[in-house]
Amino acid sequence: MTRFHFAQLLCLLPLSSCRLLPPAATRPVKKLVFEPVSGEAKELVVMLPGRYSSPMEFDREGMVALVQKNRPNARVVVPDLHMGYYMNRTVEACLWEEILSPAVRDGMKVTLVGVSMGGLGALIAALKYPQAVQEVLLLAPYLGEPALLEEIAQAGGLASWKPGTVEAVDKDSSMRLLWARFQKAWLPTGQRKIPMALACGLRDRHLTSNRFFAQSLLTSENYHEVPGGHDWPAWRLGLEAMLK
Repeated sequence: MTRFHFAQLLCLLPLSSCRLLPPAATRPVKKLVFEPVSGEAKELVVMLPGRYSSPMEFDREGMVALVQKNRPNARVVVPDLHMGYYMNRTVEACLWEEILSPAVRDGMKVTLVGVSMGGLGALIAALKYPQAVQEVLLLAPYLGEPALLEEIAQAGGLASWKPGTVEAVDKDSSMRLLWARFQKAWLPTGQRKIPMALACGLRDRHLTSNRFFAQSLLTSENYHEVPGGHDWPAWRLGLEAMLK
């Protein structure tokens, strides 16, 4: 299999967004940082935005407050890793050099929270940097088109599926490669060392793919379906369920 680039897939995804044109990708990455509400920082929670989303939305929509309520010793970082970083393929370096590597150096537990495209980004980061990520919380991530998921199901499930030799040249082949990496790295489920949970709205357009991912790789207690669609009210409910 060819080497998978963090940016290779995400640039191709037709996901909804708030910002139509991404600003320039600058270094260091602009971030919102929220210090612990109680005591010293013992955990780092990194919240990855959806495609073109603004980091400020995580604060405005109550996502940061939910983390602070349930994990008062956590430092919350929301990097503005918008499409500009994916387009110039610097998102991997930015995430590692500016956020994950310092956390590893300081011995902090790292939790990735990814919304929509950010959820897919969190999965790719967990595959690429397993030594740095101790938990992944996914909110309605994009996980592929129906044809690929049906192929895997028809093969008897992810454990039996034969992906073949895969080269990531477009969206479909990139998603195929990603599922092949899920298979190699995280099956059987008991061997996956990174705790992971997923929540999705009952009216979300990604509900079918999210259910399939959960059935393939998660235990039932780590999958949550909540009222709502592909929107912040559903994501708040989902995050609250996963943080309990």
